[in-house]
Amino acid sequence: MRIAVMGAGAVGGYFGGLLANQGEDVVLIARGAHGDAIAKNGLQVDSHWGNFNVKVPVTDDPSTFGEVDLILHCIKLYSNAESFPTMNGMVGKDTIILTIQNGATSGQILSEAFGGKHVLQGATYIETGIAGPGHIHQSGSTAMIEFGEEDGSTTERTEAVRKLFDRDGMQVAVSSNIIDTLWTKMVSVGSIGSVMAASRASFVEVLSSPHGEHTVRTVMEEIVAVGQSQGVTFPPRCVELKMNDAIGEAEETQASLQYDLNNGKPLELDDILGAVVRIGREANIPVPASAALVTVLDKFKQGS
Repeated sequence: MRIAVMGAGAVGGYFGGLLANQGEDVVLIARGAHGDAIAKNGLQVDSHWGNFNVKVPVTDDPSTFGEVDLILHCIKLYSNAESFPTMNGMVGKDTIILTIQNGATSGQILSEAFGGKHVLQGATYIETGIAGPGHIHQSGSTAMIEFGEEDGSTTERTEAVRKLFDRDGMQVAVSSNIIDTLWTKMVSVGSIGSVMAASRASFVEVLSSPHGEHTVRTVMEEIVAVGQSQGVTFPPRCVELKMNDAIGEAEETQASLQYDLNNGKPLELDDILGAVVRIGREANIPVPASAALVTVLDKFKQGS
């Protein structure tokens, strides 16, 4: 496959760098100092499976690259509208756009822009960050992409992508119900990252505060209630299991929402917990804790 990684930051850069380092035909779409450093010095990846530096084509203009077989769509949700016009030249008749953006609405947004026949929805589970321009640090033994067709079917393209991602340094799973999968991930992402950002605290600090664990658990319960109102089926004891996992991994927890807030960048607020609040209010589901967090963070969502 000819692969373009749209948004080669901490997550896209890790997966794109791994694929390139293992011989795949990859181009990274990255801007600013990060893209410049990759172009000059290669992409440096430090990971649980070993460190490497890979020379890989990088550009800040997707329109110059031509048609590809697979676009791994990793940009921030708030950049979709700006980025879509630049992607048109990469999308051919059979191009697959696999979105692993946060939230549960990205697939719908991409389908409206490019047509549902091109889109696969996915979720990623990975602890990774940008250590410096052109330098990505990944920790822990999980670097998974879970994806699937919206109708849950196994198709030629899901099998092709599964085979591509089944390699050392990452894990892959094909979901039989990707919408349920995305909402289940939202239980953690929408709650933990929002509380960390709003409190300006690490997750260890959140848990040590008098009401931290209760607040996170309450937001998780609200997300589940809103998802259920939309027909989503969550695993049994979902909140309890998510909370236990989060507590066990507290020292390693990173939140992209908090990173962006601390660095004056725009926030993926409207399409993550903000979407939960919006859908909840439309469905008459009470979401007071989630609404309070969105309100606290709203003034920062455009960055500085």
